[in-house]
Amino acid sequence: MTEADGKIKLMLWLHPSMQVPFPFDPAEQPFFVRPDIKIVDLMDECEQAFEEISLAAGMPLELQINVLWNIKDHKRALNPHEKVGQHFQSGDTFGVYGDIAPAAAGKQIPEEEKIPVTILTGFLGSGKTTLLNYILQEQKEKKIAIIENEFGEISIDDALLKQEKMALAEKIVVMDNGCMCCTIRGDLVNGLKQITDEIAKGQHIDAIIIETTGMADPVPIIRTFMSNAELTQELRLDGVVAVADAKHLPARLDDKVEDDKVNEAYQQVAFSDKVILNKLDLITTEEAIACKDRIRAINKYAKVLPAVRGRVKMSEITNMRAHDMTHFVEEELEKEAEVEPELEHGAHGGGHGHGHEVNGHGHDENCTEDHGHGGHESHGAGHGSGHGGGHGHRNSSRHDSRVNSFAVVREGEIIPQRLARWMQSLGQLPAERGVIFRIKAILAVKNHPFKHVFHAVMDVSDEDDAGPWAEGEKKVSKIVFIGKGLDEKFLREGFEAIFE
Repeated sequence: MTEADGKIKLMLWLHPSMQVPFPFDPAEQPFFVRPDIKIVDLMDECEQAFEEISLAAGMPLELQINVLWNIKDHKRALNPHEKVGQHFQSGDTFGVYGDIAPAAAGKQIPEEEKIPVTILTGFLGSGKTTLLNYILQEQKEKKIAIIENEFGEISIDDALLKQEKMALAEKIVVMDNGCMCCTIRGDLVNGLKQITDEIAKGQHIDAIIIETTGMADPVPIIRTFMSNAELTQELRLDGVVAVADAKHLPARLDDKVEDDKVNEAYQQVAFSDKVILNKLDLITTEEAIACKDRIRAINKYAKVLPAVRGRVKMSEITNMRAHDMTHFVEEELEKEAEVEPELEHGAHGGGHGHGHEVNGHGHDENCTEDHGHGGHESHGAGHGSGHGGGHGHRNSSRHDSRVNSFAVVREGEIIPQRLARWMQSLGQLPAERGVIFRIKAILAVKNHPFKHVFHAVMDVSDEDDAGPWAEGEKKVSKIVFIGKGLDEKFLREGFEAIFE
């Protein structure tokens, strides 16, 4: 039986363990829904109604439904993507179980409207400060905040560069008690909060740039953004830009490091979204191409931009959206980065200035920041279960020269249970299979109407749903691995095995 408008009437029943801190009588809140909507839509409608009732009661709360069922068959949890009419008739009651929590302050800001944060990294003397001044000069109409850490002695040339930067930047937050990656849990978060506090008071900021010392491993900074929900309410990590000294990078990549330490030059290239190959006027054509080849051997998916004195197109290093998962579906994830003609043919630009960087002293000897690949911390959300497992393995194989990146593209649908088990298996990846630095993926999960996106950096991951699969669109999954000494055959076969 249906109502005159074709809708059916359903009643709500909350699981007794869910304590509602205000008077709430579900009998007064019938739901009139079309039988052709999906269970997940009923969940959304119920959550919205609960939020509105809580606001009216003066206690703004959010309901996150985990399970929904017809109370006639309480042992059967319903598939969120099946239609309501398959399981309910008018007059039925649906039970729900989930979490009740304080409502988030304000509405969520769309990702593209959040303030972009760029991590600017690079080895000592690569030209980061020169590039930063160039960015500030070229974007005078933009109000850009800078977070930097002073560590070590400053040369006269560098002091002059920093004076120029002070004059051009909208706001500078200085962290003066050591390497940024060693103080990441405190100083960086506090520095970013200083800026967001200023914004809350009315100061306008268009972008934030984090300038690291030459010896800073970018991983802990990326990890902070992926694991700190409070920060990312207003800010988004736009991308990691590494400045590479074309003359000295090969030697830095070959530096021997102590056991259980990382080669920061490797890390900076491996985790970058764009690499600026700087000071090309100081080397030969053959050296430039060889240096580019070393970078591409580490990371095929970071575009290498040739430069002298850090001069590159601003469009290349702004609004990259490299860590915006919803943007993954808008790019050719599996496509290797383009090679600029200058690096194919060795053409060089003109003159070169010799600004010098801080002569840093590496990590604080008391650094407790984990630069390794511990267990996996997933930050996925939504009605579906998270698919995150651990990945990475701390071992001496991180110090050899075998750094790989590759993509796998496969048509078909993934079995959710197989996906979960495979992700968990990556958490115990044997040393001989290599080390995974980063994963980016668009996945076609069986019985799931949306493109499921996954992003992992070292031991932290996130996942979300992007746009829906269009009617008639081929279900094609894509996954990109960036790592060191990866067993490509093993990982490729593992990915293939999760499909139906």
